[in-house]
Amino acid sequence: MQSDPLLTQDELDFLQKILFKPPQTRQHSAAPQLALGEQLRELLKQLGDEKQLSLDTHSDNQHLSFPLRLIQDDHSQSRLELGAPLIFEQGVSERPWRLVLPEALVLLDGSDRPSGLKALELSNNGILVEYSKPGMPAKDQLLQLILPQERRVQLRARLARRVSQRRYAYSLQTLHAEDEQTLRQYLFDQHSEQQSQTAAVS
Repeated sequence: MQSDPLLTQDELDFLQKILFKPPQTRQHSAAPQLALGEQLRELLKQLGDEKQLSLDTHSDNQHLSFPLRLIQDDHSQSRLELGAPLIFEQGVSERPWRLVLPEALVLLDGSDRPSGLKALELSNNGILVEYSKPGMPAKDQLLQLILPQERRVQLRARLARRVSQRRYAYSLQTLHAEDEQTLRQYLFDQHSEQQSQTAAVS
């Protein structure tokens, strides 16, 4: 007897829509959700709430890892909620995908004042900046990254190395869970837009 698949065809189709939907139509206010087949629901219940679950995709030397959360609605129906993914480049070793920003993004200090830093490249754990003030920037500082549509990401930046006379590479760590989600969503939107443009050209 053939066993039931963990995901139905409708659920797989839904995932395809989430992964390849143009970023301008993606809703930011609500995380994508999946209705669960009975077998998958039971499996997730056995794993328990403390397990960190993810949905991982591998394509074109890239690895996307979507965090999954099991939730129950008012009718005690279990659903999976997909968060914005971590994106990695695969090669000799795997590393976070880096976005070359179409326009430099402003970084403010903890008091909402200009830090003299502008972001040129961005990943989930690092940032390449240009420094416009005299001297060298601080090695360890709290900053606010100003994203399009006035979204802000609070982060801690630690100097990794000097790249050129005015450019510096920092490792970054977001300060709050909502900052992490905002950063992931921005990177995912930009990644999806680039993938759509590449597909249109080819």
